[in-house]
Amino acid sequence: MQEYAQEFAENIYFSPDELNYSIGLWPVRIGRNRAKPNYGAGPRTIEHYSVHFVQAGAVLFQFGEQSVQLRQGDLFCLFPRTSYSYRPAGTDVTLEMAWIALDGPLSPALLALAGIREHTPWLQDAMSAEIESTLQQFWSVGALRPHDPRLAYASLLFKLFDGLKHRTEPAQPPKDRQKDWIKKSVDYMHTHYAEQIDATHVAMHAGIHRTYFSKIFAEQIGMSPAKYLMKLRMDKAMRLLQETSLTVTEIALSLSYSDAASFSRAFSLYYGFPPTHYRLKTDEARLQ
Repeated sequence: MQEYAQEFAENIYFSPDELNYSIGLWPVRIGRNRAKPNYGAGPRTIEHYSVHFVQAGAVLFQFGEQSVQLRQGDLFCLFPRTSYSYRPAGTDVTLEMAWIALDGPLSPALLALAGIREHTPWLQDAMSAEIESTLQQFWSVGALRPHDPRLAYASLLFKLFDGLKHRTEPAQPPKDRQKDWIKKSVDYMHTHYAEQIDATHVAMHAGIHRTYFSKIFAEQIGMSPAKYLMKLRMDKAMRLLQETSLTVTEIALSLSYSDAASFSRAFSLYYGFPPTHYRLKTDEARLQ
């Protein structure tokens, strides 16, 4: 670290490029310091976001007309064009901090996911071993990938906010958790129904025991997970027969059936007639 009038500190500065703009997120500056007794910052404003992690000691953070005292393991965020200041709170332990300054249109959404908002720009007990490790990686990635570390820095930003999100998620009541995993499982099925998945795969993705998952899913959705998957596949099969010239074999394989025969049996059981019969009727209707 380099010695300055009020601190020992080091920073790495970044400039966004086309890749950063396309992602919508980029680092502006990463830094860390060890404060001297006369240390203080502000009052001032900045044009980006800056998340400060308290690694030792305590800090008095003032923003607008509010203030909060934070300690080791807490963090605070500077928002653009908001006046702030901060200084050590107490002299028993030297204040040490690390910070990640970032910008881009995705920044507010990531901060909100972590529970960091302009009216409450701090988190208590937010640090974890995973987050500490990620902060360290910001310093090492430049040395490990000296030629082009842009994607590495972007991935570390997402990793950092993912860790903060899971660290700070409030406990949800059982009914709210139930809504979450049902939506998660439905979204998963809509994304992967044409692949070789079954209810067991979906339950594992939702993190719920298979039997309990099937019971609650049927109560909430009105059909079992297996029937819901079948509905998605058969609805898609019907659209493909109506709107494309794909053969029955091509449709079968597109929906992860092993062959046309197994697809035709499933289609016939679901609709009451084979896909070839439906395709013939559709073609005749077009000619009329």
